[in-house]
Formats: sequence, C-alpha cells, structure tokens
Amino acid sequence: MKFIVLLFTVLLQKRTVKQGYKRNNAWFKRILKPFNLPEMGLKGQVMVYAGFVVLPGVLLGFFVASLQGLVGSVASIGIQVLLFLYILGRDDFSSRVEDYKTCWSREDYQGAYHCAQEFLSMEEQANSQTPLQLHKTVQEAMVGAWFRRFFAFAFWFLVAGIGGALICLLTIWFYSQFKAVWVKSLLHALPWAPVRLLAVTIALAGDFVKSFSTASRFAWDFDSTSQTVLHETMFKYDEQTDEEFDCSKAPQELEATNQLMQRSAVIWLCVVAALTVFAGF
Repeated sequence: MKFIVLLFTVLLQKRTVKQGYKRNNAWFKRILKPFNLPEMGLKGQVMVYAGFVVLPGVLLGFFVASLQGLVGSVASIGIQVLLFLYILGRDDFSSRVEDYKTCWSREDYQGAYHCAQEFLSMEEQANSQTPLQLHKTVQEAMVGAWFRRFFAFAFWFLVAGIGGALICLLTIWFYSQFKAVWVKSLLHALPWAPVRLLAVTIALAGDFVKSFSTASRFAWDFDSTSQTVLHETMFKYDEQTDEEFDCSKAPQELEATNQLMQRSAVIWLCVVAALTVFAGF
C-alpha cells in the first residue's frame, strides 16, 4: 500500500504543482501560541513536543491502520495521499530556477545572481563571489531542496508510515517556533539515515565509480551534516576552475543535476515496488 500512496502522491504533486507554494502552518503556530516554551524547563518542553508533535503522528498512524476492508483500504489510501501531498508540498523547486538558467544562457551574471536571490539564503549569496561559485551554490541548493522536500519525508513515510512523515514535518515546524537545543539535535538525527541512503542512490544513478566510495565512507559517520554528505558525494570530484567555467553550459549542468535527482527518485520507487511485490511491504 505504501508504494501506491507514494506513487499517487508523486503523480498528484506533478499535476497540482504551484509556483511559490508554501505550506500553511498558521494552525500549528496558533496551537503552540499559549505555551511560552523558552521560559519552560526541559521537561515542560518535552511534554509539549510529545503532545503536539509525537501524539498526532501516533494517533494518525493508528487511525489509518484501523481502516479495514475494501472501503476502509480505499479511504486509507485517499487520506494518506492527501496528507502526504500536504507534507511534501506543491512547490517545484526545479521550475524556480528556469529564469536563472535563462540568464546563464544569455551569459548574464548579474541577472543570474538576482534570480538566485529568490531561493538562496543570505549566507549562500555572500559566499557566491564569482560566476562559478554562484553556479555551484545553486546546484547544491537544488540537491538540498530535493532532499528536504522529497527524500527525507519519503524515507520516514516508508519507515514509519504517514504518522512518521507527519512527525518529521511537525518537528521542523516546532524548531522553527522554538529554537531549543535538544530539538536541534533531533533535526540533526532525522536526516542521518535518509541522506546516506540518498548518497548511495546518487552513486547508483550517477557516476558510480567516483561517488560510491565517498557515499560509503559516510555510512557510519555520525558527525557530518546532510549538506556535507550530499556535497561530497555530488561535487567532490568537480575540479572546474573559474577560468574554465563556461556560462553557456550552466543550464545543461543544472538540468543534468535535476535529472540525476529524478533518477534517484525513480530508483526509490522501483525498490519500494519490488519490496511490495516480493515482500508484501
């Protein structure tokens, strides 16, 4: 059933993609508004987290599992598809770089830098001093967006069901509201397994000879961040210099990066389909 939910959600997301879409988390902010978490002790913060992040995910998982029979199964699939679509969002990051790619086609660095400001953080913009640095930063941002907006949630959905994916999303929102240190530790732990699995997938879908040794090196590395793992796997052997950088080829390189992530997503879907057929996953 998870394969059906995942497949239907991906197809529906492609059909309902909306430029600049952002999930509406105002309802979650209203729920947490009465609680002054910064003034609470650790015990109080954990109780609020358990009550408004973990408990909804657990209850949702039990509710979906309780739906039995033909009607219940159809209802379960429908509920999970709609909720998972909400969790993934409907913003297509790859389409947001079209204007950026057009600027590179015209060899317009200033225009490309202006377009990149729409989806890069201030720190990333500050580090992009040359055309090549800007291009690499956008490539890394595209890979990171794919991971944060699809692979991380897909992993926890496959491991812990729709409730697990919801807990992952609510944890991110919880930390955005209250920058508690212990919640930050959770956010560091949540992507540990999916990012390493994605790194191996990227090696399989891309340059296996060069990438797999790097991806496997991170298998038991508990210190490296998800950004480091993806950067090392994808771009470690990219030795292009500022003098060698050809602006006219930047759009093709971005498209190649996007297609690599799409192939990685297809590999995940194929593996889940195989597990469904042969193991009843």
